[in-house]
Amino acid sequence: MVDAIFNGLVVGTSSYALSQLQPSESPFLYTACAMGLCHGLLSLYGNIMEGSSNSENAATYPGPSDSMVRRLQSLTESCVEIASVPLINMDFYLRSQQSSPLAMGHGLFVIPLMVDLSWQLFSGNQNENGTETLKELNTLGNIVSLVFLSVNEGNLAYGIMAVSALMAQYGPMIMENSLRGSGANTALIGYSLFFALIPAALSNGGQQAA
Repeated sequence: MVDAIFNGLVVGTSSYALSQLQPSESPFLYTACAMGLCHGLLSLYGNIMEGSSNSENAATYPGPSDSMVRRLQSLTESCVEIASVPLINMDFYLRSQQSSPLAMGHGLFVIPLMVDLSWQLFSGNQNENGTETLKELNTLGNIVSLVFLSVNEGNLAYGIMAVSALMAQYGPMIMENSLRGSGANTALIGYSLFFALIPAALSNGGQQAA
């Protein structure tokens, strides 16, 4: 039940962010929040209906005997982990008067995303060395990019979002060493804060650049 609370946070914050967005005005932000909502709902369903554990799901890769919900949960987890920060960067950079030409460069996230999803869908297992390296480089690069934009635009919300993304990416490894089984929920807290800050970041960031 505790695991369900953390997934409920992701559902709540991503739903709140979606309610503040217009798909036609912020397509990248809307897509990122929709992915977060889908992942949160699938994980919440797994917690309640199948009795799954967040820590066990994070530690083990879904096999042929796992339920369809568990497999879909793994796919949406990869989408959130790999694509959420780049998609949000693309939208924020497009709104920037100084840095908008750099926006579409963040679209390179499709490379690690396609590699990771292809391994999951067609090979039946995860290529730990290849996909994990690509995912970490992608996420770290986009976090640094978001910090740069925060400093460049003077937008504190961008910086806090970067910290929350860093927490979601690397917090689980740190927390798992201190308190076994807490890593997955640490990531969910990071993503919850990340999605919750989107409306504040937009209100501080101004209108989209022409």
